[in-house]
Amino acid sequence: MQTLIDDATLAPKIADYLGAQLGHPVEIGPVRRFPVGFSWLTYSVPVSGIDGDTGTRELILRLGPDYGLFAPYSARPQVLSMQSLEGSDVPVPRAYWSSDDPSILGAPFMFCEKVSGEAVVPWVSANEPGLEDGYRRRLAEQFIDSLAALHRVEWQSKPVAELAHGITAQNAARLNVEHWEAQIARWAMRPYPLAEWGLRWLKAHCPEAPRVSIVHGDYRTGNFLEHGGRITAILDWELVHLGDPHEDLGWASLPMYMGGSKLICRLAEPEWFYARYGEKVGFEVSMRSVRYYQALSLLKLAATHMAAARCFEEGRFNDMRMPAMGSQIATCLRQMEKTIEGAR
Repeated sequence: MQTLIDDATLAPKIADYLGAQLGHPVEIGPVRRFPVGFSWLTYSVPVSGIDGDTGTRELILRLGPDYGLFAPYSARPQVLSMQSLEGSDVPVPRAYWSSDDPSILGAPFMFCEKVSGEAVVPWVSANEPGLEDGYRRRLAEQFIDSLAALHRVEWQSKPVAELAHGITAQNAARLNVEHWEAQIARWAMRPYPLAEWGLRWLKAHCPEAPRVSIVHGDYRTGNFLEHGGRITAILDWELVHLGDPHEDLGWASLPMYMGGSKLICRLAEPEWFYARYGEKVGFEVSMRSVRYYQALSLLKLAATHMAAARCFEEGRFNDMRMPAMGSQIATCLRQMEKTIEGAR
């Protein structure tokens, strides 16, 4: 049975929860939902009295409702990853409190700090005005360097090690493919022979990772904030996991994030992107692995669109973006096929 999130009743629930965590009462201002995303719900929450004074601090609350695209949710992977990156060269919001107990706020949730900045929209046409070249170059440098910093993190002694589950450089790709195979089996409403063919190819051509790294899973424009030419925060860690760092490269370099340009995420020339990343991360980029993960990324996108179509058809998410996403399944699978044929 679905648990509908009633925005009007969130403030007193939040006040009770934060008061219990802090050991003293707090006051909650107007809770505002951001009209973004297809999965987790995101809210701005003004809180007075966090430090025992009358000052107001604005927090971000993320809720994973049971009717969401990737439900059921757990906040734990995001929180473990964000906590593991505190003090690193990866700009992430500070994670505060979280729980997967839906009885508290109606769904799994996490609170983190609110960071200033705006998201760069990735889905614009190449014919529309873009970023000024110098500004774009500065953002691109930080975009690349933050990704390399993420993949350099020695995670074995950090909270995110809880997600390891026996992963190695040798089995990382295989485990990843099997995960998405299970998602397709759960979400698809009809057989997709091309997806099954893609899964067989991916299992038969698994590359060995140069190392096991924290992988963001959705690293692209649209998922970072920038202010005054500086990337202030990398956002949306819901697909985070441990795996081959080439996965984030493959995802970022998908054509749908180029906006009709020839630039990775409409920011960086591909040759320079891979060269700078390799220099910063400490290993040479394998273009064979990048192409492999481009194919897997297109399968992931197709699976996501399958989830959206099922979400809408089952009446769990009455949002017309869901059937629109479902209409893109065949396109993604066809692009996956072309990518695989080009990798042979």
